[in-house]
Amino acid sequence: MTDNRLIRPARADDLKGILAFQRAAIAAINPRTYSAEARDAWARLPAAGMQELVASGRYLVAEIGARLAGGAGWEPLDEPDQAAAVRAVFVHPDLHGRGLGARLVGAVEALIAAAGRRRILVPAALNAVSFYQRLGYVANEMAVAALDGADLRYRRMWKTAA
Repeated sequence: MTDNRLIRPARADDLKGILAFQRAAIAAINPRTYSAEARDAWARLPAAGMQELVASGRYLVAEIGARLAGGAGWEPLDEPDQAAAVRAVFVHPDLHGRGLGARLVGAVEALIAAAGRRRILVPAALNAVSFYQRLGYVANEMAVAALDGADLRYRRMWKTAA
């Protein structure tokens, strides 16, 4: 059996599809994790700097057939230890639990390591903490992002690049 999933750098013409799978993933988050107001605010705003991530080649998408099914990106951080942050990891909820998120994060981690970055931060949404723990990230402090009038709590998690 062949794998019909393609992970590739996102293009500018992918932005509409990227926003579609991001919004679908946010809408599927358990309402006990984030309030409706927080999820609505999050879905209204694309990830900060998404156009820049795509233009820089630092955002990857997963294509299944002709459909964009997920994505993940990264950005360098101004840290003394050459850190980078994993950004905007989303998988369409129809495909949750099939390893696509782990493949995307692994591909992004490889790009981070190739860029000479030694530590990786992921600002993990509360619904994704256990996912990142399975990938070797260690939970650190809680933080809050203000999104369009709503507070979105998340956990800062770290990993050493391979």
